[in-house]
Parts: sequence; C-alpha cells; structure tokens
Amino acid sequence: MATRVLVMALLAVSAYASPSELRPHSVTPPEGCPIPTWQVNEFQWYNGSHSLDCIHNQVDINTKGCLCGHGWCEPDPATCNGTMVNVCWTGMPNYEPWGYGPLETLDIDFADGLNCHDEYIGYRIHDIGNGASNCGYADRGAGRIVAFYGSSNLESSTGHIDYTLGDGHALKCDNGSSITYSGSTDFQLSCTHDAYFNATCTAPVFEIPVLNYKWVV
Repeated sequence: MATRVLVMALLAVSAYASPSELRPHSVTPPEGCPIPTWQVNEFQWYNGSHSLDCIHNQVDINTKGCLCGHGWCEPDPATCNGTMVNVCWTGMPNYEPWGYGPLETLDIDFADGLNCHDEYIGYRIHDIGNGASNCGYADRGAGRIVAFYGSSNLESSTGHIDYTLGDGHALKCDNGSSITYSGSTDFQLSCTHDAYFNATCTAPVFEIPVLNYKWVV
C-alpha cells in the first residue's frame, strides 16, 4: 500500500511539472560522430477564426464558391460568370475564397538556417497543430520532417515538436559512417486573440534535444 501511495504521489508531481522540467537529456552520439543542435529562434502560428477548414468544418466542406478566372467572385449562382465549385476542391488558384479570412500559417525558424513555412492549402489537406506539417516541404524528400502539436484556443498551453533528420541529411562520422538523428520536446505556447478570436501564437527561444540516432547504410 505504501508503495502504491508513493507511485501515485510521483505521478501527481509529474503532472504539474513544467515542460522544461520534463525535457529529457540529449543522447550521447557514438565516438567520432557529430551531433546537431536544433534551437528554435522564432515560432509563430496564425490560426484565424475565418480560415478555410476542410478537415473539421462540414459547412466549409459543403460550401460552394464562384471561381472566375484566377480568383473568387461573389458566390451567387445567378450572377457567377465562372463556375460554382466546392471551395475545398483541390487545384484552386488561391485559398481565400469569398467570405474567408487569411490563411492559417506556421513559421518556425531554426538557428542552423532551416526556415520552415507552412500554410493550409487544399491539395495538401493537413491539419496544422496535429502532427507532421509541410514545414520545409521541399526538403521532406530527404527526410527532414518537423511535426508540431498544439492548440491555439488557450492563452497559455504546452506545445510539442518532433524533429526527424532523415537519410538525405546524414552526418559523417570520423570512421566514414553516416548517422542521422531525431528528437522532440514540449515547449511553452502563448496565444493572443483579437475580438474575432483570431489567434497569433508564439514561443520563447527553445531547443529540441536529440534523443535517438540511426546508422545510415
């Protein structure tokens, strides 16, 4: 019984620990191998209350707009001089249909020069804040993936990032072998909201610790 009480007490303490207190230590690389440093210098996420949402919002999924030329016109079938199409269809020339506000965007700038920009667009339906983003999309073929998890609803909350350095960015060890790494961390996420509940979220400078390595054959 005493052991059970002790375990429950430890769990209770860990539940209220801050993200920095829970951050795991970095892995020790094999002898002669370099290890990267992933410091996030700037983090900004904009999530507008009127951004197009083709994932959660059935109203948006069902909505049709007037596509005329290379943009959107007033969505009135009686006056549309183009084509009435679902606003969530793929291949649209832009992604701010009539009545919708600015796009949801995510920008993460790393000290090592990786500048990630992600935004919601129809032909890559994904959900910013719920996993692997298209941040650094052109680089994903080489296996460098940044996954972000978080909520923009609260003024203060905990975000999470996973970082994978794939085979295309393998580092060389002294013995000629190639090695890649991955890591993750929680971080403090702060959001401000305007009168329309548009959210702009930022974070202080933080580091993503390297937790695992893998040899590249």
